[in-house]
This record gives sequence, C-alpha cells and structure tokens, in this order.
Amino acid sequence: MTALAGEERMAVLCALADAADAFAVRAHEQEVLRDRARPGTMVHHHHAHSATLWRSAEGSLRARIGELGLGS
Repeated sequence: MTALAGEERMAVLCALADAADAFAVRAHEQEVLRDRARPGTMVHHHHAHSATLWRSAEGSLRARIGELGLGS
C-alpha cells in the first residue's frame, strides 16, 4: 500500500511538473510577443501582464512541487 501511495505521489509530482513546464512555455511566448510590440502600447502591456501571470503560476506550481517532494 505504501508503494502505491509513493507511485501515486510521483505521478502527481510529474503531472504538476509538466503543467509548470507548460506554463513556462506560455510565459516565454508572451514575453516574445511583448518584446515584438511597441513599448507603451496596450498590446505591449497586455503581453507583459500575461507573461507575469504565467510566470507567477509557474512559480507557485514549482514551489508546491518542492513542498510535496520534501514531504515524502
């Protein structure tokens, strides 16, 4: 039973890591779009804000992964 719980824990950690990686990709895409937009425009602001939100979500997930990983 403990081994199954350990396997389940690893599956959850891997799924969270995959999600964090996907968030990092989305953040990078938004950063590229931000860098292509003219500074001071609404488009620039939109992509900058979006990139910040994706990076924040990625950071939160990675922090949670660390917490769950240490608790094993």
